[in-house]
Amino acid sequence: MSEERYFPNPYSDYDERVHGNSDEFVPTATIHKLIRHFVELILNNPDKNQREDLYVGAAGTAFMFWKLAKSAETAHLYPCLDHAAKYILQAKTLAGKKGNSPKNSIAFLCGNAGIAAVSAAISHAQGNHQDARASVGEFLKGYPACGQAEGYDADEVLVGRAGYLHGAYWLNQVIDPKPIENTVINDLCNVIVKRGRLYASNQRARSPLMYAYHGKEYLGAAHGVSAILHALLESHWFIAATEGGKFENCPPSMLADIRNSIDFVLSLQTSDGNFPTRRDSDRCLVHWCHGCAGIIYLLAKAYLIFKDERYLEGCRSCANSIWQRGLLRKGPGICHGVAGNGYAFLLMYRLTGEKQYLYRAAKFAEFLASNTCSAQLFAPDRPYSLYEGLAGAVCFLVDVLEPSAAAFPFMDVFERKVNLNIVS
Repeated sequence: MSEERYFPNPYSDYDERVHGNSDEFVPTATIHKLIRHFVELILNNPDKNQREDLYVGAAGTAFMFWKLAKSAETAHLYPCLDHAAKYILQAKTLAGKKGNSPKNSIAFLCGNAGIAAVSAAISHAQGNHQDARASVGEFLKGYPACGQAEGYDADEVLVGRAGYLHGAYWLNQVIDPKPIENTVINDLCNVIVKRGRLYASNQRARSPLMYAYHGKEYLGAAHGVSAILHALLESHWFIAATEGGKFENCPPSMLADIRNSIDFVLSLQTSDGNFPTRRDSDRCLVHWCHGCAGIIYLLAKAYLIFKDERYLEGCRSCANSIWQRGLLRKGPGICHGVAGNGYAFLLMYRLTGEKQYLYRAAKFAEFLASNTCSAQLFAPDRPYSLYEGLAGAVCFLVDVLEPSAAAFPFMDVFERKVNLNIVS
């Protein structure tokens, strides 16, 4: 990866002899100040060419305010749910002008499925349960087309079946009772496996499951096989049985194909901990969308399920690569920016409990306040958005304040009970 893509890391790494047992690597007041600064920039700079979606549109800003409302550390800073409701209404209004094609209905990060899911979460948090049910109904409009193997060709995260699945899991995490039934998830997982097998067979791929997006076999989280496999691992197929280490509802042949496909991805990890952007490429990027900062979530989930130390070592190698080359020049966002890479350290802290990873996350948060990073805040095409810009950075900073519950948006690898608490 060219040094032109990232800033040299100016920080010394964690040293227990120097840092001791402290968890206070960045003062809370500093993070609060930075959150307020970023949010004020978002509120005071409305996008004249606003998109509606989660990725770079109004729904992403709505999600940010929903997240602020969920945290005891930040809920008092703004009328968060009021702002969330305003932005999600804006998103729905814009989406309504485009209609509800199968593609828009399925697409989670870049379409109507994501708008509907965040709308449901906001309404639920406000106590408007009828509106929440209606929004869940809108989300489920993508299911008929998504649940068929033919007729829709995208299986990746931004507009495809894996993104829709991650949205379904998120809804089941934040709304009680869980609104998405296992039958829906089961159908989607079956279709994803069927399509992956067919493509891999036709291409004579070394992986039992493989997928293409616009003819390219990506590996990373945005368009690639890693996030598709991750979506399968989050299903009820992989709830460990109490005896024998078996898995419920996952046929042995599917289990073998999924596991061997994960091992294929792991086999492509380079000596410096990164991954190529595509199966047939040697280009490497340290991004969530393409590279180790996104593939780490697949390896972490695989480690939690299979307890195979190879996956944990793969995660550690990813984290080391991100520490060296993760202070990106592309801005503060979570798709291909500083905050997205910082999230990998919060994942590792939850996975291992090791303070070096909390320290590293704190240093990436500190970098967001630096003059070096400030000069790049507006480098992205959509500098205030969730995935490219400041809204994503705000979500990361909120999670730095509460690292024991931190999760990259819509990709929490840890099993958790529904959190219904909105701080008043």
